[in-house]
Amino acid sequence: MVEYETLKVQEREDGISIITFNRPYRLNAINFQFVDDLQDYLNKLENNLNIRVVILTGEGRTFCSGLDLKEGQVIFNEKVPENIQKFKYLHLTDKIKRATIVQKVISQLMVQLRRIPQPIIAAIRGSAYGGGLSLALASDIRIAGESAEFCNAYIKIGLSGADCGSSYWLPRLIGFSRAAEFMYTGRIMDAKEADKIGLVSKIVPDKEILNEALNIAKQILNKSPIGVRFTKDALNMNVDAPSLESAIKLENRTQVICINADDVLEGFFATLEKREPNYDKW
Repeated sequence: MVEYETLKVQEREDGISIITFNRPYRLNAINFQFVDDLQDYLNKLENNLNIRVVILTGEGRTFCSGLDLKEGQVIFNEKVPENIQKFKYLHLTDKIKRATIVQKVISQLMVQLRRIPQPIIAAIRGSAYGGGLSLALASDIRIAGESAEFCNAYIKIGLSGADCGSSYWLPRLIGFSRAAEFMYTGRIMDAKEADKIGLVSKIVPDKEILNEALNIAKQILNKSPIGVRFTKDALNMNVDAPSLESAIKLENRTQVICINADDVLEGFFATLEKREPNYDKW
């Protein structure tokens, strides 16, 4: 177990890391320590060859309720409370400069989630609001418990509804018109609607959600490590590909590399011999 103030991180021997947002008394809201903790662990994952799949979930009844507004109001105040004085960027006296740094620090989490090579599964119970929604959107796979609710809550507190990647991912995942309606109104979307429009992969009972995430993770673990990593690279690059031809060129390059790796020989002959492949670890 990796120790953090706001996270519980379980690195399993099978190569799965379970990151649990651990502020249940604040509905797992994002505060500055949460951002610092998650950034630190994601940085460690970038070059971690032992961890091959990551699961995000929340302690208690909620995934993540978004920004902790009680702590976040420091953006408007001249005095920084004692409990968060260690975050030096909060001491900037110019409010625009301070808000700019805070915005960049929080939103960078979503970039980091896409940057790490491990596929990320978000196992969502209860609310995924605001920044919590963005954490889910930045994941590769989203599964919802029956209690899951989604809200682009930024617009409800006077901000733009476009924040932390929401205006990037939502139109790509659910289409422009649905995304616009959801972002302009700040309404709550339940699990059934999210499943119907493709925002999540499936709905399961709340009590089964972690087991379902582990089941998906284990299926990924059974695949070639290099194949999975190149698949995530291709998905991230080709979601913005300017043309079919450019997307295929990237795929061709990664396949040439894979063909020259030992995993392809193992996968090829395992299929011919009707057995499970035994891929090398990194």
